[in-house]
Amino acid sequence: MTEKSAKDGIKPVIITADSRESRSGIALKLKSLPGVSLEQAELTSGDYLIGPGVAVERKAASDFVISLMEGRLFDQLARMAIEHERAIVLVEGNIYETRSAISPESLDGALSYISLLSGASLIHSPSLARTPYILHRMALHVQHGLGYELPLRAGKPKGPAAAQYILEGLPSVGPKLAQVLLAHFGSPRAVFAATREELLQVKGLGPKSADAIIAALS
Repeated sequence: MTEKSAKDGIKPVIITADSRESRSGIALKLKSLPGVSLEQAELTSGDYLIGPGVAVERKAASDFVISLMEGRLFDQLARMAIEHERAIVLVEGNIYETRSAISPESLDGALSYISLLSGASLIHSPSLARTPYILHRMALHVQHGLGYELPLRAGKPKGPAAAQYILEGLPSVGPKLAQVLLAHFGSPRAVFAATREELLQVKGLGPKSADAIIAALS
């Protein structure tokens, strides 16, 4: 990571690539991504380490099919499960279009086994060119978390979270502003009873948002 990246607020990540992956071109692309520090090593399992205890096995579509036919795939999964807390299989391309002799049903079974029975996670990349960006995003999530709050509108929480859920139903109100409103007024009822002038006293709430909230509650 460069000094400029740090000043720009780019979050640094460390990714370790197996030395054999240097031929794929992915490692070179990863080096060019903002904030990425790439290390290379001879990994005993997995192709990339994207965080403490998190390994990724990259499988191009043809390699996935061949390793399945030869039985290597399941051995690799077992070894990753032993050596790492979390194993991820990244399948690159369309495994159903490799013109192999293996049946679609067998491929279905392999994907189902990986997802449900092996303990590994399965993720898809449409191409070699996209894979570095997916690896970078996963590394960011592993090493820094999501980076933003998910809105509560997707579910119907109970208890204290219900108050935030109610306020997120107002126009221009997301998770952070809902929390600020609750801290300022104390309850959704008090927010609903607030005048425009009182709403404008809330940090981060502008005139347009205040007008939209008043209109929605009128």
